[in-house]
Amino acid sequence: MEQLLVSHWHKNTRYEIQSIDSVEYIVPCEYGSVYDPIKSENTMMTDALNLGKYLTENDLCQNEMVLDFVHKYGLLGIMPDIAGSDIGKSERVIVRDNIFTDSGIVDVNEFAKTFFPLDIIDLFDKANKKGKLRLYYRSPIYSTMFLRKYRYCEPLEWVKKYFKYLYSFTISKESKLTEFIPPRLTYKIDNRNGLNLLCEYDSLKAMIDLAFAKAVTDDKKLLRTCKHCGKLFYATDIRSEFCSARCRNQYNVYKSRAKH
Repeated sequence: MEQLLVSHWHKNTRYEIQSIDSVEYIVPCEYGSVYDPIKSENTMMTDALNLGKYLTENDLCQNEMVLDFVHKYGLLGIMPDIAGSDIGKSERVIVRDNIFTDSGIVDVNEFAKTFFPLDIIDLFDKANKKGKLRLYYRSPIYSTMFLRKYRYCEPLEWVKKYFKYLYSFTISKESKLTEFIPPRLTYKIDNRNGLNLLCEYDSLKAMIDLAFAKAVTDDKKLLRTCKHCGKLFYATDIRSEFCSARCRNQYNVYKSRAKH
């Protein structure tokens, strides 16, 4: 048996911020490509934390900073992350505990309106229509979000709120970490090419959340703050105190100058 990780994610070539019905959204403008973020999960996680730090401490250029992250990694995938039941298998969906909106049971198409504000979409109908999916393992809802004609969007303030929420756990007492809302991960037994355990990340947010959870519970304390610039980084060397060689060199230069 093999454990297969389904972690590919879609990112568009370009995104922009649009005001739709008085709500600012991050909107995809051009079709993009699929990549595997799990290969750089710790870099992505520290980028998310440093963005959260910036948004918490600064008011200027916030939208530009968020767009830089989204252009690099894609949207967070908040829709599947907050769904506590499979989207499209029923006319209603369970919204699990989350930091964005109320939990409860809601109509699936009302739920979809938050994320498809530019489209009229029957999510229940679309998710259950059989068709050829471009990605072999991905669920129909992923195909509806990214690989068809619809424009999956996310509220800008929700995206900002997530980054600040994640960063808040790095500046609070360790005991607060138990309040961290765990990511939604799914798995199933797949019988193609023998029996395999198929684990699917439902969202980019889930990948970031799990990378963060692993980092803060690691006895080696590899999630650190750079001694020079103050950025958070993941130490590939247990002795590392700096996020880069440049920061280490600058720190040593300033330290040497201070002695003279």
